Amino acid sequence: GKVEFCLGTEEMHMPTPPDLSQENFRVFSSVEKSKLPSSQLGLVISSYYQTIDVLQTSNQRSLKVQSLHSLGSLLLFADKKRAAFKCWSQALDDIFRKPDVLHNWKEFGTSLPGAPSSSSPPGFKDYSEEFLSKFGIWGCLQAAMITAKIAQFIKTANVKKRINCCILSALLFQSLLRTTLPHPKAERNYAQYEITQLLPGIELFSDKFRADICSVIASLYYVIRELHYAKYNLIVLPLLALYQYFVSVICQDIVRNLEARILKIEILIDLGFFSEAFYELFQIYHGKNMPCAIPAGYKATMKVKLLPRGFCPV
Repeated sequence: GKVEFCLGTEEMHMPTPPDLSQENFRVFSSVEKSKLPSSQLGLVISSYYQTIDVLQTSNQRSLKVQSLHSLGSLLLFADKKRAAFKCWSQALDDIFRKPDVLHNWKEFGTSLPGAPSSSSPPGFKDYSEEFLSKFGIWGCLQAAMITAKIAQFIKTANVKKRINCCILSALLFQSLLRTTLPHPKAERNYAQYEITQLLPGIELFSDKFRADICSVIASLYYVIRELHYAKYNLIVLPLLALYQYFVSVICQDIVRNLEARILKIEILIDLGFFSEAFYELFQIYHGKNMPCAIPAGYKATMKVKLLPRGFCPV
C-alpha cells in the first residue's frame, strides 16, 4: 500500500510520553527525529543555567551538581572551554563544600599514609576513605568523572596540574573500593586481585544522568593511561581492577578486557612484578577470566562434531 503523511499537521507535545501502541504515525515527526540545530544550542544552555538557579534556590545540591556536570560537557561541545571549566569547578566545590577544590583538596581533613613506593607521588596520602564517608558513593563518582574531564580537556598545557587532577580523580575512584566489602587497601595487593562484586544491592548505573557507564569507563581509562605515562604505576593497580570489573562484569566487553589486561602486564613489568605479569599473561593465553560471549538468558548453540569421511558408526 501507499503511505501518506499529513504535511500540514504538527505534533503536539504532551506532558506524558505517548502510547506507541495507539500511535497513528501520520506526521513525519512521529517516525523521524532530527538532531538539535546549532542555532538552538544557546537556548538549551540558557535553560540549563535557569534550571541550576532553581535547584540552587530549592537546595537540591545533588541535582545541581549533575546539572553543572552536564552543562560543562555541553559547553565543551560548544567549544567554550572557559565556561565548561567554571561549571565543572563549581560542581566540585559543591560536592566538597569547599571553595577552589582543585588547588586545596590536599588540605581536606585528615589523611591516611599511602604505601611508600618510588611509583607513588612524593608525599602521597590516601584520602579515599574520608572521601567516601564525606561525599558518599554518588558524590565520589561524580567528582571522579569531573576531575578526569578537567584533566583531559582543560589542563592540557600544564602537565603538573593535569597530573594533580588525575591523582584526585584516582583517589575518588578508589573510594568505591572502600565500602563494606573487604577489598585490599594496599595498592600492590591489586597486582593479582580481581573484583567480582563491587557494591551489593546498589545498581551503580541505573540512572545514566547520575552515572553513565560510558562516561565512567572513558574517564577511568584516561586517568589510568595518564598516570601510567607519568610513572605513577602503583596508584594505577586498583584503578585497573575497577576498570576490568566495569568492562568485564558489567559491559561484557572482551576487547576492552584484553586491552586492560595487556596494559596491566606493562605496568606490572614497570613495577618489577615479573611473576605477577607472567601469571596475567598465562591467564590471557589460556582464556581465563574472560567475559562471557553469550549474554545471560541465551542458550549456547550445540557444537556438532564432524565425523571423518567414510566413517560408519556401528
